[in-house]
Amino acid sequence: MKKEYLLLVVVIIGLGALLFYQKKGRTNYQLPVQPVLEKAVDRLVIEKSGKLVESRLVEGKWVVGPEQYRANVTRIEKMIGVVKGLKLTALISEKGNYQLYELTPEKKIKVKLYHTDQLMRELQIGKSSTSLKQTYVMLKDDPKVYQALGNLKSNFFSTVAELRDKKVFEVSEKTLAGFDEIVLQRQKDGEIRVLRMTKVKSETDAEAVKTDRPVALWRQENGAPVGADAVSELLKNLSDLRCESFIENGQLEEFEKAVYRVMLKGAGEEFSLALLAPENDKYPALSSQSPDSFWLSSGRAEQIVKDFAHYTSPRMKAVQVH
Repeated sequence: MKKEYLLLVVVIIGLGALLFYQKKGRTNYQLPVQPVLEKAVDRLVIEKSGKLVESRLVEGKWVVGPEQYRANVTRIEKMIGVVKGLKLTALISEKGNYQLYELTPEKKIKVKLYHTDQLMRELQIGKSSTSLKQTYVMLKDDPKVYQALGNLKSNFFSTVAELRDKKVFEVSEKTLAGFDEIVLQRQKDGEIRVLRMTKVKSETDAEAVKTDRPVALWRQENGAPVGADAVSELLKNLSDLRCESFIENGQLEEFEKAVYRVMLKGAGEEFSLALLAPENDKYPALSSQSPDSFWLSSGRAEQIVKDFAHYTSPRMKAVQVH
């Protein structure tokens, strides 16, 4: 009987030890809970290596930098969304080791969300895990390092150039339809050539008879037709034009001697685009819709810069715009 009691005591001690070590191996901390941000974010501040870049809402539109350049709204909203939707998955370190996680002052990205002057959330972003599915982060006034879900760093941009809206020429379909004159100007070997194309309506055109409605035709000054759907192609290429980057300290007066110029007129509006000779496979350009000059890739620019024969060749049929 004593042996049975002794065996029972041994089993109880063994089970107690097992429970103790299981409890010791468990996670015994709680991750911070991020409160829901009820107020709208109207200011975003990014800091990296001691340099600050601020984006803010001005009259309902996002601008970036002290010059208040038009901002890339998609990038701004994505950064805000990442910080608002932050999901912590684990506590990684309570002892610092910030170099290991790229959370040192020179490496980390610090993000602050504001509503007017009220700081609503601050996040410090370090490197991503080797799987790129997690990111090491720190919270405001908290020295601990946490792991957050997602490759956060890839969504953040810390310079004005990266956050500027690169759309340099945008015309709505309604405005496009209102244009009735296109002027192309080309300068080569000191000679300036001009092609003026005007939109006219023809009640007797075969297409008009077939559809029982007037058809808009683009013609040259001498009445000869413009061809090959060239006007439609030109307008399409201009309707949503984006640059590669902006030219720092560009001299706008240089564009008085543009090698190629496009002017669109109609309905009381006028738009223009001027291009200089290419440099290193890029074209310096200036648009009436941008206060700064910019670079267009050669491929993008050469969709616009065409020989006049592209429009005037007698083998081409007239462009019709209904």
